[in-house]
Amino acid sequence: MLVLDIGGTKLAAARWVGGRLQDRRQWPMPPTPETWRQTLALIATTYPGVSRVAAAVTGLTDGRVWTAVNPQLISFWDGYALADALTQAWQCPSILLNDAQAAAWGEFVASDRQPANLLFITLSTGVGGGLVLDGQLRSGISGLAGHIGHVSSGLAPLDGDTRCGCGRLNCLETLASGTALARQASRLLGRPLDAESVFAGWHAGDPVCRRLLERAAQAVAQALGDAHALLDLDEVRLGGSVGLAPGMIDAVRQAQQALPARFRVALSLARLGADAGLMGVGHWASDRLGAP
Repeated sequence: MLVLDIGGTKLAAARWVGGRLQDRRQWPMPPTPETWRQTLALIATTYPGVSRVAAAVTGLTDGRVWTAVNPQLISFWDGYALADALTQAWQCPSILLNDAQAAAWGEFVASDRQPANLLFITLSTGVGGGLVLDGQLRSGISGLAGHIGHVSSGLAPLDGDTRCGCGRLNCLETLASGTALARQASRLLGRPLDAESVFAGWHAGDPVCRRLLERAAQAVAQALGDAHALLDLDEVRLGGSVGLAPGMIDAVRQAQQALPARFRVALSLARLGADAGLMGVGHWASDRLGAP
């Protein structure tokens, strides 16, 4: 089986053999329909002879069609029949799952002591989440379950109230995603910056970057407190390029100390690192596609 992890900025692929990833490769996420088709053709050439394809994708999916929560991330994909495109490319069955939901399942399966109620949150280009409740992955009727990036933390970004691409005001994604950090820093400092530069500035002692990361951590801590109040979680796993960046989890843990003790939930880094989505969709799809 071939497994794919398709996000806002990157596309990863690997063969899934005996519960492990083999021949993992990665490409930038194509920005246009034409470059997407070219990249898909390249991946099909790179991985011939595939009998099943499973893809973890950002946004909503019913297993066949990809729909945007925030259309700004991959604008040309909204309502895209991705599973059909994968089936056409490899001439085999295919299936889709939200990437954060896939990562949540991967983290659950990989745990020595599987937490019955687990939230996975990814801070990356956007902010996503996946839920395992009572040992079962929850997607919801429309696939929306776990999308913690589109809840409000009650805080505004440092560059002012911001309408998220999903339509809501001051979502967690507008404060704590890599896109949000870059947007705020660029406006406040008057020059183009990316999320990596914000972290570099923070570690170098830049006061604006420090305020941005502290604000993001506060917003994440508030969202986790709300999720814990609703679901009585055993644990939260933090992933994504921003979530896994040095110092981020410590900043969120520090921000959690401002919450009453009963609203603080155990927080740890994703055990599968950047491959949580690939691993998770491999385990999940194996049960559904009959892949080894």
